[in-house]
Amino acid sequence: MRKILIAILLCWSASLYAAEDKKEYNASFSKDGVEEVVIVNSYGDVEISQAADTLCTVSAVVTVEAKSPEKVAEVLASVSITESVSGASRTFATGFGKDLGVKKAFAGVKVNSAYSIQVPRGMKVRVVNSAGNVTVSNFEGQLNADIDNGDFHAGTLRGKDFYIKQSGGTCEIAAVDVLDGEWRNCHVLIGDGDDIRLDLSSCDGDIASAGKLNVRSSGGKMQIGDVERLLGSSSFTKYEVQDLADLLDMDMKMGELNIRNIRPLFSEIRLKSSFTKVGLSFMDKASYVLEIKRNKSLKLDLPEGLILEDAPASERNVRIGTATVGNPEQAGKVTLELSNGSFFLQ
Repeated sequence: MRKILIAILLCWSASLYAAEDKKEYNASFSKDGVEEVVIVNSYGDVEISQAADTLCTVSAVVTVEAKSPEKVAEVLASVSITESVSGASRTFATGFGKDLGVKKAFAGVKVNSAYSIQVPRGMKVRVVNSAGNVTVSNFEGQLNADIDNGDFHAGTLRGKDFYIKQSGGTCEIAAVDVLDGEWRNCHVLIGDGDDIRLDLSSCDGDIASAGKLNVRSSGGKMQIGDVERLLGSSSFTKYEVQDLADLLDMDMKMGELNIRNIRPLFSEIRLKSSFTKVGLSFMDKASYVLEIKRNKSLKLDLPEGLILEDAPASERNVRIGTATVGNPEQAGKVTLELSNGSFFLQ
């Protein structure tokens, strides 16, 4: 019975898209006078590459599948690929008829619009793509990507102007010099970065290595390998940091922060948190001056033998504890303002 059902489904699927046709567009032009190439697309993928050539090439293929050749022709007639020039910017856009969405939903139409572009190194590229992925090989220059319901995959991005705005999907970058952007409901994977600024909402992130990492997050979980400087603010986010080299400056609410290894030559740790679970582990031979401002609701777990010199603060039910660990002349500074939640120090 199951085999019969599968056969029926296969036959139904084949009959649903019994006809197929496509519309192609190709353009080639010199980089002279062109500073930026813009791609505006929906329902398909965009592939970007660079070459030492002085020519820019843009290829687009729109494929339509439907139950009849007449339906395919009808939909293809409503699809347009346009090219426009504004100053030093050249834009290529795929347009769809106003009622294409209804046709796709109720008439069994499948549309795929795929772009492949190649530009000289150093040229700026801007992509606006929905319901499709953006793939970039090793890239040098400026790149701006706005992605809705699709993935972003990149190799090594060299330069100081990379901006990504993404909603849904996965963002995966092997290495980047400077990155800025906004992500919503995404999985963000970055191998190595010098200067990274992330604005995350309901995202999971995995950063293998970063020089400077500035994060603003709401929800989700962040896995960080080794980082020199970690800054930002968060709410309802869990941070797992394997190795911190120099600086931490964070403001956290309703989350969790665990730093497994803080190097002996770190400079400063500044943390303000409320209703947050915090764990800091210093490596052997680390020296630091510790100041903890805390309320009575904070659960405190200190190493054996570490005794705070406690004094009341100006606020009610708040105390300030201080201690020096190791060599005061080589000590880093640890300043904590913690309310509720818990704090574990090792």
